[in-house]
Amino acid sequence: MELRKISKNFTKFDLPLFAAILSLSIFSLLNLAGISGVESAFFKKQLIFFIIGIVVLLFGSLIDYRIFKNYSLPSTIFFITSILLLVMTLQAAPVRGVTAWLHLPFGISFETSELVKLAMILFLARYFSSRAHLNNISVILISGVYAFAAIFLVFSQPDFGSAIILFFIWLGGLFLLGLTKKQVLIAIIFLIIISLVLGTFILESYQKSRITSFLDSFSSQGRESYNVLQAKVAIGSGGLLGLGLGNGSQAKFGILPEATTDFALAALVEQFGFLALIIVLILYFLILSRLFYIAARARDSFSKFFIFMFLVYFFSHIVINFGMNLGLVPVTGLPLPFISYGGSFLISLMIGFSILENIRARSL
Repeated sequence: MELRKISKNFTKFDLPLFAAILSLSIFSLLNLAGISGVESAFFKKQLIFFIIGIVVLLFGSLIDYRIFKNYSLPSTIFFITSILLLVMTLQAAPVRGVTAWLHLPFGISFETSELVKLAMILFLARYFSSRAHLNNISVILISGVYAFAAIFLVFSQPDFGSAIILFFIWLGGLFLLGLTKKQVLIAIIFLIIISLVLGTFILESYQKSRITSFLDSFSSQGRESYNVLQAKVAIGSGGLLGLGLGNGSQAKFGILPEATTDFALAALVEQFGFLALIIVLILYFLILSRLFYIAARARDSFSKFFIFMFLVYFFSHIVINFGMNLGLVPVTGLPLPFISYGGSFLISLMIGFSILENIRARSL
């Protein structure tokens, strides 16, 4: 009986969504193979992340999302745990000047900011959906305190890109709540004031200097940095069909910095051309359209809040990373969904999509 139920759930799986996720992940693996080879640690680790992610996506979708909708305790525990992990991460050894990774035994490490993004989406979805009828200033202020706890800790690492994403997630929830422009403005001012006050007294001097240098990059968009310049060269050299697998000199020989992460898109276009970029955009459009489709058929407010905030999270990563690669926004270190190397982000995405798939299956 249980096997029949599991089999029935698998037959209900959103095949267009699964095909788009699978295709983007394969692009990522091909990109890594061309940059560092199939024998490299990067490729082998990402292949393992991919296999784990697919298992999480398929079997995670069997877990009933209504445990988060009907009970506040699961999402609250998840959110508090992610906050505590962020605090622990701040005490960890920095990697390239950023304390964003929590190091575990056996050489395992994960980026705690990726976990807190998903935790905050679940927590705020439960909070907003249980108070959607109130629509008052107290909801803004209380949710702002919750959001600020995560944003400030991530900002202190300092991981500016993830802090921005968390801010957008919170704003997305407020938007769906139906607040007036005046109320949203109050919310933004409230969060900015608290950030400035606490940032002045809590952040260390080296953290403040990193934040200052990051903010300075907004005023110097006319002066292309080395990273962005090389990304543009890589994209331009790819042409229509690309230079071929393993023939992207910018990425393969280390001329393009962070070719597997921040600038994975530039490396991909260099190898597979503008045509690959078009295919990636179509796949992203397909995923986003499926999210809107699921949201339109969701039967409860929790599902609508979760889907909308997850959509903001997913879409923001795409827009900001594309902007980084094209030199339109400062480099924030945000990965491109399913394309950039990294297990923490990939697994978090797969968990999120498994919840979305569970919502979809129970809304048919």
